[in-house]
Amino acid sequence: MKKNDPTYALGRSEDEYQRLTEQAAFFRPITERLFREAGIGPGMRVLDVGSGAGDVAFLVSELVGPTGEVVGIDLDGSALEKARERASLLEISNVTFIEGDVREAELSGEFDAVVGRLVLLYFADPLDGLSTIVRRIKKGGIVAFHEADMNEDFIGLSYPVASIWNDTARTILQTFSGAGMHMRMGRLLMKTFLAAGLSFPSLTEEAVAGGGPDFSGYSWIANTLRNIAPLTEKLGIATVAELELDSLVDRIRDDAVARQIMVSSPPMIGAYTRRL
Repeated sequence: MKKNDPTYALGRSEDEYQRLTEQAAFFRPITERLFREAGIGPGMRVLDVGSGAGDVAFLVSELVGPTGEVVGIDLDGSALEKARERASLLEISNVTFIEGDVREAELSGEFDAVVGRLVLLYFADPLDGLSTIVRRIKKGGIVAFHEADMNEDFIGLSYPVASIWNDTARTILQTFSGAGMHMRMGRLLMKTFLAAGLSFPSLTEEAVAGGGPDFSGYSWIANTLRNIAPLTEKLGIATVAELELDSLVDRIRDDAVARQIMVSSPPMIGAYTRRL
């Protein structure tokens, strides 16, 4: 991480690695659709930027198959150790992980594609980051990124709007903004792709929506707030005690079920094109 990169608000811990895996399952269907549409397929050598605990790399490993290869890179060595342990347990042999900053690390060989999910929003300069990343792939190679649009002014992540889900989302977005993240990175993808010398990308926009007693999103949003709570308090947004984290997931679920509320994630915007 360069010194002026935004703070990783969620921290580096075993709880965060578990949350990343929960988040990966939550977003997997829409990310898989994006990568398939982009053309990620059998036999490709793919660079996964910001691998964390390995979930995006594991998804891509299925798409490229046994004749393909995935190289995941991340700054967090502890997360990568977790990713390697999981790869071994899952008997995934076509993925390797490298600790380092993709903007500076030495990487051998050519890549057919580069992918990333919720990565560019953590770069101080997403354009500089993407421009460097693009040079890692061969001409004609695929560039595909999945980023959120976390508009602080948009609170309609549930209907009706007044809900514990929306209150939780608002606190999360305020914390992320305070950490310096690029909150509208999803909306900025096309402009960033073009400024990096890429052609106009194809774009997708999806959110994960749900409701009822069994929706996995309740746990996802509650655990996200749990992991950023120390920073939420540090920024003066709310104290940890005020957040009542131990009962949060139950309160979100009970409110949504009792009032038949539909809830959704922030929009996830995908962009993909090929290097000229």
